Amino acid sequence: MKALIYLMRTTFKNRILNLRKKPAYLVLYGIIAVVIVLMIISSIQTGSSVSNSKHYSDIRVLYAIVAGIGAIFLFSFVNTGLSTGSTLFTMADVGLLFVAPIATRKILIYGLIKQMAATFLSAIFIFYQIRSIRSSFGLGLGAIFSLFLVYAIVIFFCQLLSIGIYIFTNGNKRRKNLISSVLYGLFIVTALEIYVQYLQHSGTILNALLNLMTYKPFQFMPVVGWSVLFMSATVEGNVASLLLSLLLFLISSIIIISMFTTGEADYYEDVLVSTEMTYNRLQDAKNGKRAANRKKVKIKKEQIGLQGGKGYSAIFYKHLLEQKRTSSFLFLDTYTILTAAGAGFLCYFMKTEYSVYIVLGIIVYIQFFLTVLGKLSDELSKPYIYLIPEKSIRKVLSASMTSIIKPFFDAVIIFTVVTIISKTSPLLNIFLGLAYASSGVIFVSYTLLCQRVLGNQPNKVISSMLGLSLFMIVMAPGIGTSVAAILLLPKAFSFLGTVPFTFCCIVISIFIFAVCGDLLDKAEYTGK
Repeated sequence: MKALIYLMRTTFKNRILNLRKKPAYLVLYGIIAVVIVLMIISSIQTGSSVSNSKHYSDIRVLYAIVAGIGAIFLFSFVNTGLSTGSTLFTMADVGLLFVAPIATRKILIYGLIKQMAATFLSAIFIFYQIRSIRSSFGLGLGAIFSLFLVYAIVIFFCQLLSIGIYIFTNGNKRRKNLISSVLYGLFIVTALEIYVQYLQHSGTILNALLNLMTYKPFQFMPVVGWSVLFMSATVEGNVASLLLSLLLFLISSIIIISMFTTGEADYYEDVLVSTEMTYNRLQDAKNGKRAANRKKVKIKKEQIGLQGGKGYSAIFYKHLLEQKRTSSFLFLDTYTILTAAGAGFLCYFMKTEYSVYIVLGIIVYIQFFLTVLGKLSDELSKPYIYLIPEKSIRKVLSASMTSIIKPFFDAVIIFTVVTIISKTSPLLNIFLGLAYASSGVIFVSYTLLCQRVLGNQPNKVISSMLGLSLFMIVMAPGIGTSVAAILLLPKAFSFLGTVPFTFCCIVISIFIFAVCGDLLDKAEYTGK
């Protein structure tokens, strides 16, 4: 064990000393520390004024946020466990420790301690929300620290759960189906509990969701309910419930860890694959490469050839063929159907005049990630687009065309459903649909702009900060003018509130394509 303690101590010391070679990271960490300290000091100084406030948000909203975070982590880590599994180690650990004459249980303890430290470090961002949480819910520093603690506990436990699921299901399809059934069963039970609360209490689906947070059977649901039980016990000062939630996490963790050290499965053999895959993903991210998708795609329709296209237009026809092969109807895929159903569900239960705007905000947020990681980014990471003897602007437009057309098609389907379910003005939903479609256009142009400005930036920290700045610059005119229009327009013309956003998105996108359209003439393909 002395060797492992020495390794941890030396690793920590070397990371501190390494900051001298990378002053940018030292400045960044210093800024983060200063901001956190200022947040805490500001929260303490304004505590008296906040305590005299008459209006706080419903504390169950915070519980719902905790439950939502727990559900997201549970779903993602269980799916990871069913495919590649998580790991407590790095490739350096594999090379140093797995071949060393050290007891396997000691190596496991080393991995757990190391992962726990990394988890707590990743949860520091919670402290950035001290002021808003305190002003919204009237919570003290103790409750805010508990929020930080439950976030870290949930992540750490879900990582252990992912490893345990991988060991339990590896190479056994029946066990994988069992775990998948249990996972989806938990979410179905949760949905039924929300519906029962909706029937028992008059109000909206949002009220039913909030009532569920204080429903005792729900608080015993694995991970999601346990995290709510922990947070509510802290806020209410219920020591028994607090200890119970910790006990549930602890006992479950011990059971999972016992799988690593007992039974037929050899954890240290199974973990090699997931460690290597995690390492490769990190290396791809550092080099700017997209992770390879190893999932089998079910081809709905078989066709040979591009069915048209020549030169630069061949890229567009290639994308159309890919769409046809994955869906019976062009541009109508699972995303369109699920999004339309989700939008209709939200409008049906959230019976407010702002529900359509909430739908727009959610689907635009989702669309950002789908577009930025879409066809244009994929083509720019391959050599073929660089080899076509055509003008750069034509090739870029051809590679972007399906990403531009699909949001218009989706907007028609989604906002037709929203119009029918919400019974709002068709004219309002037409303009909302145009806003959604135009946001797809500006996200494509933003992808092009980032590739032009940040394509050769090796430092990912600087690249992320500059990318965020570019996003704010690109989106600010449309959002600002639309907010002003909604505030200034008479209620009879409120349906025109999103027109400035749509107009700004189109104009800015045209400008970006005009300026950055020659990207392929200026850049060299590097394979990244």
